[in-house]
Amino acid sequence: MTTLLGAPALDAAPHRGAAPCQGPALRIAAGGRTGRVYEIGEALRIGRHPYNEVSVPDRAVSRYHCWITFCEAGFFVEDLGSTNGTFVNGERVLERRRIRAGDRLRAGETEFVFGGE
Repeated sequence: MTTLLGAPALDAAPHRGAAPCQGPALRIAAGGRTGRVYEIGEALRIGRHPYNEVSVPDRAVSRYHCWITFCEAGFFVEDLGSTNGTFVNGERVLERRRIRAGDRLRAGETEFVFGGE
């Protein structure tokens, strides 16, 4: 099965409980669903639509807002033409941008923290 953008559909169910994620993860730090953690595989799409691996109930977030991808050079975030933009550490993402552990991403009023590499 593939997603709307042709990326493989990933099982990005939030992880709860005492067991931490085993690999790179994205944690919602502020906004709806604060505290949820999502493991990142090859790609993780963020948006308001329920077909996203990370679906957030934030009206300032576009249906398909941004995505995080992995390649041998590391993890990258890319805005998908969202209305309100995607930000990394307060700077608007204008083109594909590398992210590192501890970086703070914002889509609408929702803030995420990227962990691991």
